[in-house]
This record gives sequence, C-alpha cells and structure tokens, in this order.
Amino acid sequence: MLLSQTEQLPKVNDIHTPNSLDREQDQPMKDDSNDESQSEIIVLGTSIVCDDSTSPASTFRSTDGEPPTWLGIPVPVLTELIHIFFSKTQGWLPLLHRPRFFARFMKNGVFDDRSHCNTEALLLCGMFALAARHSTNSWFHGIPAPSRGQVFVEKANMYYEKCQSGQAPSLEHLQGCILLAVYEYACGPSHRAWIVAGVCVRLAYDLNLCSMDEQDESSDWSVLEEQRRAFWITWELDTFGSLMSRRPSSITRSMVMVKLPVSDEAWFADRPVESPIVDPRPSEVWKLLLDSPNQDPRAWFLIANILLSVASEFTAGRFTCQRDKEELIDAITCFSLAMSQRFNLETLEREVSSGDAARHNWIIGMHLMLTCTRTTIQATFKPEHPETLRSPRHLSRIFYHWYPDYIPLCQPFLACCLLSDRAYPSKDMTDASYTGYHNSELVSLVLSQYATVWNLASIIINLKASLMRRDKDNSFEKRFALFFPSRAPINRKDDQPTIVGGLDIEEPRNENISAESSCGDSDLQQLLQPTELGDAESLMTELANMAGRGLPRYVPGDTQPDWSSGISLNFLDEDHQHLNYLQL
Repeated sequence: MLLSQTEQLPKVNDIHTPNSLDREQDQPMKDDSNDESQSEIIVLGTSIVCDDSTSPASTFRSTDGEPPTWLGIPVPVLTELIHIFFSKTQGWLPLLHRPRFFARFMKNGVFDDRSHCNTEALLLCGMFALAARHSTNSWFHGIPAPSRGQVFVEKANMYYEKCQSGQAPSLEHLQGCILLAVYEYACGPSHRAWIVAGVCVRLAYDLNLCSMDEQDESSDWSVLEEQRRAFWITWELDTFGSLMSRRPSSITRSMVMVKLPVSDEAWFADRPVESPIVDPRPSEVWKLLLDSPNQDPRAWFLIANILLSVASEFTAGRFTCQRDKEELIDAITCFSLAMSQRFNLETLEREVSSGDAARHNWIIGMHLMLTCTRTTIQATFKPEHPETLRSPRHLSRIFYHWYPDYIPLCQPFLACCLLSDRAYPSKDMTDASYTGYHNSELVSLVLSQYATVWNLASIIINLKASLMRRDKDNSFEKRFALFFPSRAPINRKDDQPTIVGGLDIEEPRNENISAESSCGDSDLQQLLQPTELGDAESLMTELANMAGRGLPRYVPGDTQPDWSSGISLNFLDEDHQHLNYLQL
C-alpha cells in the first residue's frame, strides 16, 4: 500500500504482538451507558462527544514515555489497517463514508488514539478485524492471514456486549454490529453469526431504515445514503444466513421502501445521484435500473441477489402457482439480457488496467448470482432430471474473466456460489454418485485463492470434499442445509395461488405442464435465433413493455403464433445454444 509523504507510517517497535496481548489482563472498564450525559452519540454518525473519565476505551490509551498504542496495539499498525480497510474491504463492503471517517478518527494522517465510546470502539475493532488479513506488517508475523483479525474480533465482541445494555439504537451501533456479523459469517455460518445478524435486523428496524425512503427526503443526501448502505448490507446478511440454513428471512421484501445505493465515487464527492426504490416483484425489479441515472454495478448486483432470494423462497415454499413460476423465469431471462448488454464479461479484460477491483468483482458477482438463480429454479422445477442441474460452462466462462489477484478482494459469501450445482438436492441426487462440474479442479483452485484470506472458503473446500465422498454423518448439514436434502419433504402444489415476494394472487389454473414445456421450448428456439433478434436495444425495450403487461410470451415478427403457455424451463438449460451469444 502506497501512502503520500504526509501519511508515511512511523516504524513500529515490536513491543506488543497478538501473542503478547493474549497474556495481558484487560483493565476494568466502566459502562458508558450509565452516563449518557457524558457520552452522546449522534445517530447520523457526524459528530460525537465523549468524556475521557467515563469512556471505557480511555483505560487503553498510551501514557507518557510509552510508544503510542490503543488497546495495546501500536498506533502505526492501526493507521495502516484503516488505509487497508478503505482500499481492500470498502470495495465489497461499502458501509462507511471515507471523508467523514478520516475527519473523525484520523489526526494528521494518523489514527487518533483518543478515548472512544463503546459504539465507536465496536466499529473500529470490526474494521481492524476485517482489514488485518490483508496486512503484511511484521506485527502479524507468524499468524496466517485469515486469523490475523482474531485479536480485534475478541475486543469487538467485548464492546458488542457492552452496547447491549439498553442504550438507544444508533447508526454507528448498527454499523459496528454489521462489521462483526460479516466477520463471523466470513468464518463460516454459525449460531453466533446468525444471532449477530439478527441484532442487525432489529437495529435497522428500530432506526426505521426499512421504510426510510417512503417519504420525500428532508435530510442531507449523503447521510441518507449512509443509512441506505447500512440497510442493504443488513439485508444481505439476513438473506445469506437464511439461504444457507434454509430458514425464513427476517426482512420482508414487500415492506421495504429503500433506494438502491449509488457508487462510492459519487457518495464521497457528495454528488447526489437519483436511484429507484426497490420493487419486490420479479416482473418489476429486473428493469428498475434500465433507465436510471444510477448504473453502479453494486446496485445491479443487489437486483441479482434479490432475484436469487425470490427463487430460493419459491424453492422452499409449500405452495406455488403457475403464474409465479412464469413471472420469475421471465424476470430472470430479461435481467440476463439487460445485464449482459451493460456488463459483458468480455469488457472486463479491458478494465483490469484501471485497477478498479471493486467494479470488476461486482460484475463477476452478478454473473455468479445469476448462475446460482438459474440452478435454483432448475432444481425446483426439474428435480426428476438431476443430470440437467449443471452449469459448468457458465462458471468456466466467469472464471476465465476473473482476474486472480481480485479474487481475495471479492465478497467472501460468493464462495458459496461455486457449489450451486449441489443446492437444494433431492434424496436420490444425494445418494447418487457425485456428477459435479467437469471442471471441479478449477472450482477448487478458485476456492483456494479465496481461502488465502477467508476461512469460509476453506470450509467450502472441505464441504465440497465431503459431498463428493457422500458422507452419511455430515457435520456440515446444520450450517449448510442448502446443500442437503430437506428433512421435511415439500408437497408442492403448483396450481395453488400464492404470494411470493409481493406477487399477486391468481385463480388456480389447470394446465398440462409437460405439453406446455415441450411446445414452449420449440417455439422459443424458433423465435430467438440470433439472426432474428435484430437490434438489442429495441429488443430490450419490447421485453420491458411485455413484462410490464405481465405477458412476456413472444417477440413480434412476421408471424405471431398463438401462445397460451409460459416460458419453459428448458429455455434456461445450458444445452440450448441459441442464447449463448447473449451470455445467458
């Protein structure tokens, strides 16, 4: 990491190390929640007043004659970790406003080791825990990269407990809990991670973040954007935990009234960018950003994540209807077209020289999410044909364009996408021989690159090996229920009306699904041949109009066959070569 001349880090005397800190006894600390008049936290995170005599972190301040430390850790090390966080972590965890953070916690380019209140200390320790894995400082000598944050997360857990003592919720408190929950999940799904993520959801509700854009903006745009980012990362944590464990999520999409986040560049420059409020319906959410001024890849990634969450809920649901199925498949198809038009994988090769790892990884991430979504709906609607549940060509193509040095800088949860062919398995599929990717070695290599900094990837590697061995007594089943058969078989009733993510209720319909699939697949092959598609721009406009009418059944041409059926699942199978050029 390169620093300017005014930010050069002083040399660290190797006095305190993580090992020596383990032998030190923490000094008694006072609970600042008992003296709120002396410790005022502004919810919007723009100012803070702390009294040294009552702040718990004041006991860790360095004294005269000693090297500057905070929590027994050299200040130069902490300064380096702050820079690392914003250069390597903020890209995939866009939570904090860098200019405001530096104005508040840095002094002359160096971490300010003043006293910090509990919520501040929780936030800082969470940052340090996530950033430490990327540090090459000699202070971490002998500690594997994935474990370098352990000394900080132990302190973060201490402050987390102190923040639970009944004080009013604040954005800063939520941000600290988010950082802790991300660290816990990055170590692998666990009860601890599940609980902390649940606390994040409750804090977000207490701060009314789920409906923050229901009314016209009356506060500073930059501050509102910070709140939106906290909400969306909370939603991602909730969604990831629920998906892995096959449990209901805590946030109801149909009640969310929050705009999609904009780019860090616009946010840090305090340059407002209009962004749409998320719509939970698949038929609407896929086209939210088509004509929006907000074209940040992070926003597109969130839409891909929303579609995956809808597909996952559809898979786990007991009652489904034909209309929901058609709407979901059509939305995924349309989103594939729109996304590929704007974020073609081939363009990434030209962007590597820019050094924008965050943009590169969000584009890779949205393609991985879409692959997982396809696999999920195929597993749901065609479980009797496990041989069709494969997507090796899609993954190989994504891996080919994924710059290796950027893999450790990507969101760690995406490592689970690499086993998407084993998601929602049937009992027969589990008992059969593993027929996973023909490029299994390539998947293992990508996971190994992930594992250089993330423990979650190491766990996924072991999970993959366990699935291939078909272990009967599997310790992974509770933490990764997604990759194991459901204990309670789902009696799916496809003709029953339902509501999925805010979809409308419809009357039951009696249709011959098999005949529909056969007819639909044949006609779609005829309709969507590359020579007949014409201009992609006009096609997308027409697709948007058709989706708006709820009848995305055909593309106008010289002849218009009589359609009475939806898009079949075979349309999304990898064996259909006619859509390869669109990168579906």
